This record gives sequence, structure tokens and C-alpha cells, in this order.
Amino acid sequence: MDPHAAPPLPPDEQSEFRQDVISGRWVIFAPERARRPLGQSKPQPRQNAVRDVCPFCPGPGHDVPPPTAVYPAAGPWQVLVIPNKFPAVRPIMPDTRGLTLRVSMYQLPGFGAHEVVIEGPDHLTDPTELADDVYRHVLLSYRDRIRTFADDKRMDYVSVFKNVGAEAGASMAHTHSQVIATPFIPNNIRDELAGADAHFKRKQRCVFCDQIKAATDGGACRVIDSPRFVVLCPFAPRFAYEMWVLPKAHASRFETLTDAEATELVGVLKRALRALDATAGVPAYNYYLHTAPLRTDPSPSFHWHIEIVPRTARPAGFEWSTGVFINTVMPERAAKELRAAAQS
Repeated sequence: MDPHAAPPLPPDEQSEFRQDVISGRWVIFAPERARRPLGQSKPQPRQNAVRDVCPFCPGPGHDVPPPTAVYPAAGPWQVLVIPNKFPAVRPIMPDTRGLTLRVSMYQLPGFGAHEVVIEGPDHLTDPTELADDVYRHVLLSYRDRIRTFADDKRMDYVSVFKNVGAEAGASMAHTHSQVIATPFIPNNIRDELAGADAHFKRKQRCVFCDQIKAATDGGACRVIDSPRFVVLCPFAPRFAYEMWVLPKAHASRFETLTDAEATELVGVLKRALRALDATAGVPAYNYYLHTAPLRTDPSPSFHWHIEIVPRTARPAGFEWSTGVFINTVMPERAAKELRAAAQS
């Protein structure tokens, strides 16, 4: 035996490769790396950007463009949807050519829409602190904005996302979400659509529905099981304590969400996010919606879902060079801890 060889690891610390069955993305699980000395490079508990005056709060400092949608429609506002003052994309004035005006084969004008959903008049930094009715209007605003952009045939996809904490990209502490509509389908969505379609052609079943069934049948990756929704840790998560929220009833498009489903989804999201904070030490996180492209027929293979991605590690050279993430917490263990926190 080599005297310089490392001692064998216990089974729960051995490395393992896993491939996401939908996207084809690979992940390395290396629990042993959780013991390495990180010093100041370790992600810190959630921190928020500090401003003397918050433009999202009502009062003298309120400084936002005229809203494109207000919830509720009458009475004091609970949720405002406004154009982003510093947009990634901008509407283009109508012309006879529309989007046929290409710079080259691989270039389009920066056309689209970029909006901010201000989640309540109170200066809260944590969405779990929102009143249920406010959070319900937030979810309904996502649904309604997707429906609105579907009427513009120049738009192909709507991305809805939330950044919580400066480390997750939030420049404003006041809890909010963003909506970006684009004239193309993003690559991540194309990959999921293709992977889900390939699975359906092989097995005649939705791959997302298979994961829901495994979780609700007592699977090790179940976190929360409610009448209409399930929260689970995916088979090959990129980050420790990553979760997916899915409706139990097969639905490919988020804009079919009913008011009753939105009410239940509020409770599910709050439980999941509180469990994340209790388990992972109040990390910064992103959550984002993956839904079918605009104006598409209901898909038997694709299933809308919300991915909750905590910033529990910083991608470094290996991740950026290969696209392969390294995760130090197996999803089965993460789900067990999150499930216990969600039940307490």
C-alpha cells in the first residue's frame, strides 16, 4: 500500500458525478471539500445594499417611472410594476420592418421590455415578511405580465426573476422582482425544452412529473408537499440547498396559474424560503421562473417551475471553464435538513 495515499473516505464523503436528466448539465458532488479552509472567500450571510433614501418607498423619496400595472386596481397600492430606469433592453419604436432590421446574422437591436415589480410599500428586505395578500399580488403580476407580453408577437419569452441580497445581484434592498421580455428563447430554456421533449419521446411521460411522483411517494429529495405543489431538491443541483417548486398538476405555462393556486403558492414559497434561511445561514439567493415560450400550445413534456438558487458557494475557474459545478452537499442530505426546517 502506498504510504502517501490518502486514507479512504467514508461513503457519505466520496465524490460523485451526476448529470441533470433534463438539461444534460453535469455536477460534481464533493462533500469532502466542505472541510477546506476558506478564509474570507466563504460566502457571507445575506447583506443588502444600503441607501440613504429608498426610491421604492412611498413618501418624499419615492422616485419611480409611471407604473405599467398596479395591484389592487383600486385603493392603496400593494404592488407596483414599473419600467426599469436602467433597462437591459428597450422598446423599439414601431416601424414597417419590425425586428427584420438585423445588424448581422447574429445580431438584433436591443429590443425588449425590462420591468421591476415593487413588492409592497413597506421597506422589507425579505419576501417572507410580506403579507400573504401582497405576495399573492406579486405572483399574479408575474402571470399578468406574461399574458400582456404574449400579445406582442415580436416577443418570444418572458423571464421572471428575483435577486435577494447584494451577493445575488440585488442593487436595491426593498424586496422586488424583475421581468424581462425578449425576442428570442434563452439557451437555458431551449436546453430544458429539448431535454424534456427527448425524455417524453423515450418514455411517453413528463420528466418533471416523474420527479414530482418520486418526491411525493416518500422520495429522499422531497422538501414540502402541499395539495397543489411540491418543493424538492433536484437530482443534480448546482448549489447546496437548491430547490425547485413545481405544480403537481401538469402545466407548461405559468400564465395558466389560477388565483386559488397563487394563494397556495404564497404559503409554499414562504415555507421554502424560511427553511432555506434556517438551514443555510440566511444566504443571498436568486429565484426564477422557467415557463414555456409565449403563445405556445400546452406541452405534454415541459412543466413550469420556480428554481430557488442560494449563493452557498462562489463559482471559480473550474466552473467557468467547464460549465460543471462543484457542490459539497448531496441533495438527499439537503432535502432532509430543509424538510425538517420546513416542518418546525
